[in-house]
Amino acid sequence: MRALQSAALTLLAERGMQFSIRQVAELAGVNHGLVHRHFGSKEALLTAAIADRNRTLRRQIKDNSSTLDLSGKGGPVTATILARLILDNATSLIDDHTASAAIVERAAIQVADTDPLTPEHRAALANAIVLGWTVFGNYTLQAAGASTNNEVEAALRTIVNNLLDGEPISGSAERFGILES
Repeated sequence: MRALQSAALTLLAERGMQFSIRQVAELAGVNHGLVHRHFGSKEALLTAAIADRNRTLRRQIKDNSSTLDLSGKGGPVTATILARLILDNATSLIDDHTASAAIVERAAIQVADTDPLTPEHRAALANAIVLGWTVFGNYTLQAAGASTNNEVEAALRTIVNNLLDGEPISGSAERFGILES
């Protein structure tokens, strides 16, 4: 089943929702009837694959062995999968938000009670930065006449980690309108 889930996530990251069960089966190297037998539909397969990815990511976040997923080591980038789901209006396939909850929990450990940004704000900002970079990073680099390098990703990781580690954010939260009333 892992091969089917991996193939489905790879196709989702590459094509959005525009792929068939036959394509999943072909990529996984199995008969397409196996997909129908075990999952029933493409949507059920994706729901199971996304839930498994969320559980894995939650464990990594809780163990502090993963920052937000910026590289494609070991399969498609989680942020790419999420961006595709959002852009294809298919977020209903995300059965739970365990990975996001783990990000909030990580931020909650670090954020001081006096911080104007709640752990939820910090997690949302970190997710938005990673999603934005995933979708627009290459374009913005190209438009600026820059090329990607390890320092760019390192800087992005630092920004995200600082958000989640409760580090002070330059500027005023009030200026951005993100404080609770």
